[in-house]
Amino acid sequence: MQEVDTSVFMSLQSNDILLIDSTHVSKLGSDVNYIFFEILPKLETGVCVHIHDIFWPFEYPPDWIDQGRAWNEAYLLRALLQHSSRFDILYFSDFMFLQNEKSIKEQAPLLTRNSGAHVWLRVRSQ
Repeated sequence: MQEVDTSVFMSLQSNDILLIDSTHVSKLGSDVNYIFFEILPKLETGVCVHIHDIFWPFEYPPDWIDQGRAWNEAYLLRALLQHSSRFDILYFSDFMFLQNEKSIKEQAPLLTRNSGAHVWLRVRSQ
């Protein structure tokens, strides 16, 4: 990811989609740092961004922690969304699942096996 010139991402236009499924770890030289510090701030208005493996309330499942996954991407996303008006949340799958768990269990019980964990954002005009 870090070897892709940012101009590739800057060429995205309104309603284009950027799908992100990274290493999920912010550290020296990581793809997560490149995404959050070099790509997301420079996207054009209207670009839609999908970020995978983001759970509500921006925490990781306890069993993932027990497995030794030291992921921290969700914390960067939370800080970005809390302190910037640049992005609108279009859809937050885990939040929606938790808000509607009872009806989902009744209407689509197979979804309870894996409700997904992703967030869709849209870049707002500045």
